[in-house]
Amino acid sequence: EDMVLLPNDQVLISSGFHIWEFAILAPRPEPNIFMFDLKAPSAGPQKLVIEGSFLEETPDFSPHGLSHWIDGDGVVYLYVINHRREGDTVECFLYNSESLSLKHRSTFKDESFSNLNDIIVVGLDEFYATHDHYFVPIFLKILETYARLSWGCVSYYNANTKEAKVAAGGLSYANGIAKSNSGKFIYVNTMLTGEVTAFTRNQDNTLTAVQSLTLQPTNDNVFVSPVNDDLWITVVAKPLKFIPYYKDRSIPIAGRVIHITVDASASLPFNNSKMEEVFSSTGEGFSVTTISVYHEGKLLIGTVCGQMMYCKVPFLMYPE
Repeated sequence: EDMVLLPNDQVLISSGFHIWEFAILAPRPEPNIFMFDLKAPSAGPQKLVIEGSFLEETPDFSPHGLSHWIDGDGVVYLYVINHRREGDTVECFLYNSESLSLKHRSTFKDESFSNLNDIIVVGLDEFYATHDHYFVPIFLKILETYARLSWGCVSYYNANTKEAKVAAGGLSYANGIAKSNSGKFIYVNTMLTGEVTAFTRNQDNTLTAVQSLTLQPTNDNVFVSPVNDDLWITVVAKPLKFIPYYKDRSIPIAGRVIHITVDASASLPFNNSKMEEVFSSTGEGFSVTTISVYHEGKLLIGTVCGQMMYCKVPFLMYPE
């Protein structure tokens, strides 16, 4: 469902995202976090060991959006949106790249944590998160989606100061979120409008939209290149078909990966942007693309339900 790229070329991957209201349609998948090493792709994805009693104490672990923070000592903190039965939380793990293990560090809860989708960490225990819907009951969320209501938002949370607030509202299915390498821009995908919007942070930690770029609905997650700040956006076609797909995985749902050049040093990052489609699928055999990570000619593409593809990209129209 989601991926993050670490400086050592390891990609951490969330797997086993479960919609509890759809339990009648399909069995619950096993929740896991995997690692894929771009330097050793033949090894494939490797399941991380979650040490301690976290899985026993959290039997309803359902990982979704991911982000990470690396402190001055090189310690990697992995933040995971967790859709528990009783409500959403954000879990923080310490990642050990040598033992390929995670150690649970803390759980963050807040009454505002509902319909969390993706997360971007901007400091230790400080993050922005997207809320894709306003309503919590599943039938109202479906109605909200069909009506194309712009009631999603981005929230800000700081565990150190106990501050929680809406940072940006009026968003139509707020989905993937990422930040430029300098932190100057926060990028948010609004799935139903097919837009990626660049926000700047205000002193009070709210966000101000400065520029939007229209793609093809429905754009899911966004990845920022660590080399040049370009965006890699994954598009899944016809997301409303996901409900029947959740029961019947043979239903093809097409997907695309789009590379967008960005000038993150400018006040308006999309003024001279160029776009190219790097990957396209009809959904036959590889369905519901959600996230892509590109680095040094290597492209890793994830899906919502159990598939992943590794590709070599020999050239780009707009290279790094």
